[in-house]
Amino acid sequence: MIREFLAHSAELLTFRRLARLVASDHDVLHAIAHTRPDLFMITGDDRFVKLFPEAVERIVHVGVEHAIVEVRPPIVPDPSKHDPTLCSHLSSDEEILADLQRCSFHPDSLARNCCWRHICRVRGHNPGAVDQDSWRELCRIRGYLLERQNPRGF
Repeated sequence: MIREFLAHSAELLTFRRLARLVASDHDVLHAIAHTRPDLFMITGDDRFVKLFPEAVERIVHVGVEHAIVEVRPPIVPDPSKHDPTLCSHLSSDEEILADLQRCSFHPDSLARNCCWRHICRVRGHNPGAVDQDSWRELCRIRGYLLERQNPRGF
């Protein structure tokens, strides 16, 4: 993802275009960008994303691998501000994490974009808590559900 931004360093990319460039889901890329505010700048309407110029300079100096694994202070959400992008269909982050580990979400939760963003955000805030096989299975189920909702692709 960062390598694509370096190739298009002056552009604002939509999450859908970036997803096509890196062959990933745009919701996953959205969650990744939200977990790294030190690297990514997201527009107010959550449509476009780009690397901060300072992040580009840091990546060029220390390399992509070092910039990705840099220790950064944890993101502490301000409870006084209500985030309109958070989903009201799901319960607490702890319950979502437990459901992630068990791979036991209701199909409606996996099909809704707001729920999926919240699930990805919880996974991003808890690296290593969900094994790769469970995550792949969850993504596969979501893909199946989305394809079943719209089998003709429009």
